[in-house]
Amino acid sequence: MHLSIKQLNKFILFITLFVSSNLTSQSNCLSNSVPFNDGEEVIYDIEYLMGKTWVTAGKARFIVKDSIFKDQSCYYVEGKGRTLKNYDWFFRVRDKYASFISKKTMLPMHFIRRVIEGEFFLNYDYDFNYKENIALIYETRKQGSKRDTIDIIDCSFDIMSSVYFSRAIDFTQFKENDTIPMNVILDKEIFKDLYMIYIGKKKIINQNNKEIDCIHFKVNLIEGTIFKANESMNVFVSNDENRIPIYVEAEILVGAIRVYSKSIKGTKVPIKYLN
Repeated sequence: MHLSIKQLNKFILFITLFVSSNLTSQSNCLSNSVPFNDGEEVIYDIEYLMGKTWVTAGKARFIVKDSIFKDQSCYYVEGKGRTLKNYDWFFRVRDKYASFISKKTMLPMHFIRRVIEGEFFLNYDYDFNYKENIALIYETRKQGSKRDTIDIIDCSFDIMSSVYFSRAIDFTQFKENDTIPMNVILDKEIFKDLYMIYIGKKKIINQNNKEIDCIHFKVNLIEGTIFKANESMNVFVSNDENRIPIYVEAEILVGAIRVYSKSIKGTKVPIKYLN
């Protein structure tokens, strides 16, 4: 169980990596449409396949708020993941990821990562400087603190801002099996060789037995301690103006993970249910 909860926690991070399209060929990063607004809240149940049984072992909550950062109007987007209290005595997880996104450019201004995993503790703060194309990183662990600088490219996104920006992708321009490259900043490194594959449309039934018309795509995953080589994550987002991630599934080194939207509130337009 200890290993399973650790894998679950790391998946909480990767469910934020739904999509992050490579926009470096565009003259700017501003989307024509913003599919979210102040007050949006989505709560997910995270289930782990234990043997032949699916067990709800964690929850994740994503919110959007209007905010001000360094005198600029912005969106504050936040994702929190945690293990359920029943599993805390095995391995307690309380993780937080947040980003301040400029309303003018839709680029991240500041990124926050707070990690508590058992006895492990980690804080990351990123400050983005687009004039010099660098990100200043402040890292704090139990052993102490340090500062780093990494080079970034045009339209670079942290994992939180990439989720919300990429919900504005116009999928009508893609055909089945079209590939879209991605740039993702993760743990002081830019991954440029990731991609998503557009699959098509599919109807998904959520945990409340509501049927939702969804867009289906796959995201290739970073091989490591959780995911297998050449594996992908199946993602289903609502086929409407909101582009809410409804359901996610992926195989991991031991078992599988699936994520259901449990509660959706404050969307830009009401979610369209088919029943």
